[in-house]
Amino acid sequence: MNITAERLRSLREKKGLSQSQVADIIGVTRTAYIHYETGRYKPVRKLKELCKLFNISSDYILGTDIEKTSIDDKKPKDLAKFLDDTEIMFDGEIYKLSDADRQKLRNALEFVFWDAKKKIKDE
Repeated sequence: MNITAERLRSLREKKGLSQSQVADIIGVTRTAYIHYETGRYKPVRKLKELCKLFNISSDYILGTDIEKTSIDDKKPKDLAKFLDDTEIMFDGEIYKLSDADRQKLRNALEFVFWDAKKKIKDE
């Protein structure tokens, strides 16, 4: 397995996404995405989408940079603050969120935004 394949798999697993979910988000078939993770193909045409999804530089994904380098994801400050809070108010009650719960919330929101973007692009 090559470095790109290893990093894609690791990034996907850290986000808690399935191969099918990533494939849907970036607009390829599940089979094509599996080829990226096995090293059979390089994700050249979908590199930009993968960088945005994982908030990581293309250099890191391609293995030309040893450090993870976040790209500017341009999230609204209120949303970023909301996602970093350990407590949220919902339906008039305050809930404490674990790190895992906050990550699930981030993943869900990112999936919704990517899906909306894809629908707009397809119109």
